Amino acid sequence: MSENQSIIGKDVLFKGKITNSKTIEVHGRVEADIKSEKITLGKTASYEGGIQADLVVISGKYQGKLKADSVWLTDSSIISGEINYKSLQMDRGAALNCRVIHNWDEKKLKKRTEETSDEPKIDDES
Repeated sequence: MSENQSIIGKDVLFKGKITNSKTIEVHGRVEADIKSEKITLGKTASYEGGIQADLVVISGKYQGKLKADSVWLTDSSIISGEINYKSLQMDRGAALNCRVIHNWDEKKLKKRTEETSDEPKIDDES
Protein backbone atom coordinates (compact mmCIF):
# COMPACT_ATOMS: atom_id res chain seq x y z
CA MET A 1 0.00 0.00 0.00
CA SER A 2 1.19 3.46 -0.88
CA GLU A 3 2.46 5.65 1.95
CA ASN A 4 0.10 8.42 0.88
CA GLN A 5 -3.07 6.34 0.38
CA SER A 6 -6.37 6.65 2.24
CA ILE A 7 -9.02 3.90 2.32
CA ILE A 8 -12.56 4.43 3.58
CA GLY A 9 -14.04 1.02 4.41
CA LYS A 10 -17.44 -0.41 3.49
CA ASP A 11 -19.08 0.20 6.89
CA VAL A 12 -17.57 3.68 7.41
CA LEU A 13 -19.37 7.04 7.22
CA PHE A 14 -16.98 9.93 6.63
CA LYS A 15 -17.97 13.61 6.71
CA GLY A 16 -15.51 16.42 6.14
CA LYS A 17 -12.64 17.24 3.81
CA ILE A 18 -9.65 15.18 2.63
CA THR A 19 -6.50 16.78 1.21
CA ASN A 20 -2.86 15.74 0.73
CA SER A 21 -3.66 12.12 -0.06
CA LYS A 22 -2.34 10.95 -3.43
CA THR A 23 -4.71 7.99 -3.72
CA ILE A 24 -8.13 7.62 -2.10
CA GLU A 25 -10.26 4.49 -2.20
CA VAL A 26 -13.87 4.70 -1.01
CA HIS A 27 -16.05 1.68 -0.23
CA GLY A 28 -18.31 3.29 2.38
CA ARG A 29 -20.38 6.47 2.60
CA VAL A 30 -18.73 9.86 2.18
CA GLU A 31 -20.13 13.38 2.50
CA ALA A 32 -17.09 15.51 1.77
CA ASP A 33 -15.00 17.49 -0.66
CA ILE A 34 -11.88 15.67 -1.81
CA LYS A 35 -8.83 16.78 -3.77
CA SER A 36 -6.40 14.05 -4.77
CA GLU A 37 -4.40 12.62 -7.66
CA LYS A 38 -6.47 9.42 -7.95
CA ILE A 39 -9.87 8.63 -6.45
CA THR A 40 -11.63 5.29 -6.73
CA LEU A 41 -15.24 4.78 -5.66
CA GLY A 42 -15.92 1.05 -5.28
CA LYS A 43 -19.24 -0.70 -5.96
CA THR A 44 -20.39 -0.23 -2.36
CA ALA A 45 -19.42 3.47 -2.25
CA SER A 46 -21.97 6.24 -1.85
CA TYR A 47 -20.39 9.67 -2.29
CA GLU A 48 -21.93 13.13 -1.97
CA GLY A 49 -19.76 16.21 -2.46
CA GLY A 50 -17.08 17.69 -4.65
CA ILE A 51 -14.18 15.83 -6.22
CA GLN A 52 -11.12 17.31 -7.91
CA ALA A 53 -8.53 14.84 -9.21
CA ASP A 54 -6.31 13.77 -12.07
CA LEU A 55 -8.04 10.37 -12.36
CA VAL A 56 -11.43 9.28 -11.00
CA VAL A 57 -12.82 5.74 -11.31
CA ILE A 58 -16.45 5.30 -10.22
CA SER A 59 -18.19 1.97 -9.68
CA GLY A 60 -20.64 3.11 -6.99
CA LYS A 61 -23.01 6.05 -6.47
CA TYR A 62 -21.84 9.63 -6.91
CA GLN A 63 -23.73 12.89 -6.43
CA GLY A 64 -21.94 16.22 -6.69
CA LYS A 65 -19.59 18.27 -8.80
CA LEU A 66 -16.64 16.33 -10.20
CA LYS A 67 -13.67 17.88 -12.00
CA ALA A 68 -10.98 15.56 -13.34
CA ASP A 69 -8.57 15.09 -16.21
CA SER A 70 -9.69 11.47 -16.72
CA VAL A 71 -12.96 9.89 -15.60
CA TRP A 72 -13.86 6.20 -15.91
CA LEU A 73 -17.46 5.22 -15.17
CA THR A 74 -17.83 1.46 -14.81
CA ASP A 75 -20.98 -0.52 -15.60
CA SER A 76 -22.24 -0.28 -12.00
CA SER A 77 -21.81 3.49 -11.56
CA ILE A 78 -24.78 5.78 -10.85
CA ILE A 79 -24.00 9.48 -11.32
CA SER A 80 -25.95 12.68 -10.68
CA GLY A 81 -24.71 16.26 -10.54
CA GLU A 82 -21.97 17.50 -12.85
CA ILE A 83 -18.90 15.96 -14.48
CA ASN A 84 -16.21 18.25 -15.88
CA TYR A 85 -13.56 16.20 -17.70
CA LYS A 86 -10.86 16.11 -20.36
CA SER A 87 -11.08 12.35 -21.04
CA LEU A 88 -14.16 10.21 -20.33
CA GLN A 89 -14.59 6.45 -20.51
CA MET A 90 -18.05 5.07 -19.83
CA ASP A 91 -18.84 1.37 -19.74
CA ARG A 92 -22.17 0.04 -20.99
CA GLY A 93 -24.58 0.03 -18.05
CA ALA A 94 -23.27 3.19 -16.37
CA ALA A 95 -26.20 5.43 -15.37
CA LEU A 96 -25.89 9.19 -15.76
CA ASN A 97 -28.40 11.84 -14.80
CA CYS A 98 -26.08 14.81 -14.79
CA ARG A 99 -24.53 17.68 -16.64
CA VAL A 100 -21.48 16.52 -18.59
CA ILE A 101 -18.92 19.14 -19.63
CA HIS A 102 -15.91 18.40 -21.81
CA ASN A 103 -13.11 20.68 -20.67
CA TRP A 104 -11.40 21.36 -23.99
CA ASP A 105 -7.79 22.45 -24.20
CA GLU A 106 -8.33 25.59 -26.30
CA LYS A 107 -4.98 25.34 -28.15
CA LYS A 108 -5.55 21.70 -29.12
CA LEU A 109 -9.17 22.43 -30.06
CA LYS A 110 -8.16 25.29 -32.36
CA LYS A 111 -5.49 23.15 -34.03
CA ARG A 112 -7.87 20.19 -34.44
CA THR A 113 -10.59 22.46 -35.86
CA GLU A 114 -8.17 23.96 -38.37
CA GLU A 115 -6.92 20.50 -39.44
CA THR A 116 -10.40 19.02 -39.93
CA SER A 117 -12.26 22.03 -41.27
CA ASP A 118 -14.26 21.22 -44.41
CA GLU A 119 -14.96 24.86 -45.10
CA PRO A 120 -13.20 26.29 -48.14
CA LYS A 121 -10.55 28.86 -47.44
CA ILE A 122 -11.57 32.18 -48.91
CA ASP A 123 -8.93 34.53 -50.14
CA ASP A 124 -9.91 38.15 -49.48
CA GLU A 125 -7.79 39.48 -52.33
CA SER A 126 -10.22 41.30 -54.62
